[in-house]
Amino acid sequence: MGMAASQARLLSMTARLSNNEFEQQSIAYSKQRLAENSERINDAYLDALNKTKYQVLTGYNGTEACYADLTFNQLTGPGSVALGKQYLVKDNKGKVLVSQKIAEAFKKNNGDLNKFLRDLGYTQANIDISKYSTSENAIHEAWDRYLNSVGLSIDNANGQHVLGFGYASFENEAFGGYPTYNTAYAANNELGVSLSLLKDSSGYYTNRQTVEARQYPDAEGNLITGVFYQTAAQEGTDNYTQLLDVSYNVATGKYTYTNIDKEEVETDVLYASEGPDGSAVLSEDPKNYLTLVNAEKNQYKSESGVTYTVTEAIKALNFEGTTQAQRELYDYATAITEAYYNSAADHSNTEYDAGMVNYYKNIFNEMRTCGYTTIEDETKFKENDWFVKQLKAGALTLSYFSAVDKSFVGTTLYDDESITEKEDKAAIAIAEQEYNAAMDKIENQDKQFDLQLNKLEAEHNSLQTEYDAVKGIISKNIEKSYNIFNA
Repeated sequence: MGMAASQARLLSMTARLSNNEFEQQSIAYSKQRLAENSERINDAYLDALNKTKYQVLTGYNGTEACYADLTFNQLTGPGSVALGKQYLVKDNKGKVLVSQKIAEAFKKNNGDLNKFLRDLGYTQANIDISKYSTSENAIHEAWDRYLNSVGLSIDNANGQHVLGFGYASFENEAFGGYPTYNTAYAANNELGVSLSLLKDSSGYYTNRQTVEARQYPDAEGNLITGVFYQTAAQEGTDNYTQLLDVSYNVATGKYTYTNIDKEEVETDVLYASEGPDGSAVLSEDPKNYLTLVNAEKNQYKSESGVTYTVTEAIKALNFEGTTQAQRELYDYATAITEAYYNSAADHSNTEYDAGMVNYYKNIFNEMRTCGYTTIEDETKFKENDWFVKQLKAGALTLSYFSAVDKSFVGTTLYDDESITEKEDKAAIAIAEQEYNAAMDKIENQDKQFDLQLNKLEAEHNSLQTEYDAVKGIISKNIEKSYNIFNA
């Protein structure tokens, strides 16, 4: 009975030893997997330490450069890049990539810059519309610059000039929504004279002719040296009228004449117009004003004493230029005209901001030239990864506005001075946090495995000792049994 019990005990301990060894082996494998995981986590952490991202220079804090992640919004937003640099993004077909808001303003207003700006909350009108005189002067000067640029200046043959506005409304269908101005001419049928008129705050006026000191051939071809001017009838011909009561000093370059107050006057510049008796009316002012004398017949009398019948006509000031510079002059003149003549309520939702006006004007001009495109999911405009991937893939291209070239100039992600590749501190911080958490977990698991191995090792030693003892007892019992039977 004792022999059988010992054998059973030995078998039990053998099983337990085998199970103990299996558990130790399993834990050893687990420790090995932990080591492999630790190596992978370490490699990932090292990769994160080398991770970079593209950023754009946004300004300086003293001498320290400040950067922000490179996104569409950050790069193309107004004033978002250092030194006020304006960037533009196009697709690979050359179309300008813009927000839905900008696209809608452009499409809605059919290429009208002023209305485009208005829908975005801005205006080119930089005049104080409450100041009558300065506002009108600014409007007149703006239209002068435009008209000069397209060859329709105050000096042209027709004498058309915007100082005589007949403005009603930009929405007046009779003039296609354009601003309008008056043209006028004065006629004296008895004298056979018809003159184009100009107009300023003093009323209608004609231009006196500039007096010149020159040589002029008489009927026999002899050169006459003297002071001359052209009458209205002589204008545009080679004929001149001599002024016998005016002298010219070659040494001083001055004219001497007697004015209407019977005073002798010396002047650098002198003007003349023809009076009703054919004599010259002299003045240092180039303007010969017409004064209203009969409103019913629309008759005016000049300072020279000539009575004219004045006829007005209304013209639309539509764009007649061919260049971008001419267009900008026209758009600006239109903007300040509209602001002045329309009610203040029409402009209550807009503001003049030179920087923002130039920002949107540059975008508008490029959209008008190259076309435009948008994307449905505008949250991507805030994403660094999306924007950089599109640029690297060639799906999007970059350009910036050059003040020297007055146009957008191409640049790249790699060459632009405002864009740099810097270490991704945020990604590194996250990776470090994840690395520390993962390593702490591995270390805790490793300690638990070590405790289990120690426990299993102690148990294994105890079982082995007991196994050896039982095995020794069995061996002695067998030996004793052999000795009995042999006896």
